[in-house]
Amino acid sequence: MTAVSRRDFLKLGSLSLLSSALLPFEPDADIYREQPVIYRISERYKRIALTYDDCYLVSMLHKLEAILEQNPEVRITFFPVGEALLNNQIKDPGVWKRFYDKGHEIGYHSYDHANLEMAPPEGVVADFDRWLDALRAVLGVEPQVRFARPPFGIVSRPFLYMCAHRGLVPTIWSTGWGGPTESIVKYTVPKVQPGEIVLLHTRPEDIDTTKKALPELAKCGIQPVTLSRMYLDWIKDQNESPGCDIDSTSFVRTCIE
Repeated sequence: MTAVSRRDFLKLGSLSLLSSALLPFEPDADIYREQPVIYRISERYKRIALTYDDCYLVSMLHKLEAILEQNPEVRITFFPVGEALLNNQIKDPGVWKRFYDKGHEIGYHSYDHANLEMAPPEGVVADFDRWLDALRAVLGVEPQVRFARPPFGIVSRPFLYMCAHRGLVPTIWSTGWGGPTESIVKYTVPKVQPGEIVLLHTRPEDIDTTKKALPELAKCGIQPVTLSRMYLDWIKDQNESPGCDIDSTSFVRTCIE
């Protein structure tokens, strides 16, 4: 994969979901308007992103790890809270480094899953820094963190402020695979489209869904990859888009013949 810095990610994705009507002018207004909140990316490539929030249970991480070992071509993105990073490291030292070393991605999801909406902007920056310290501690290296997902999916001004100041791409999702495994695999997984960002959690039913969904995705030729891989797809779309319009809110490519 081509190395792209967090600064380059933001520079290449410089438009925002949020309109000026929703954001009256204020001294720091550009900080919010520069932030693209992504929920799906390019549909030009048969790839999706499987993303896992919270990550409290180390037993579920072990089951997911076993599934991924059986599907070595699959890459996923975690959004763990800082407390889960540290607690799982105590229960299984090296668990996060194993995922990271195999090419899976880790993004910010707050330190303790508190609602960031009412926090002061500087407080959210401090929360990210605390979370990043936890990630450094469990990985033992300086990690590359590119994406941030707010708890409860609440994209607030303080959250966007933090993303701008720490060079992160705000990220939510286009579809969720939570619920009874059989119905999700039967009815929801077959409807997934290239470019989708899928929300899951490290809970038993979602891990079971992952195990059963991966063969179905393979039959359709859809490859689960990291958010970074998906984002680089969008950058490639931008660079190869004469006659095409790239929707900066969803990163979907639309071309007129």
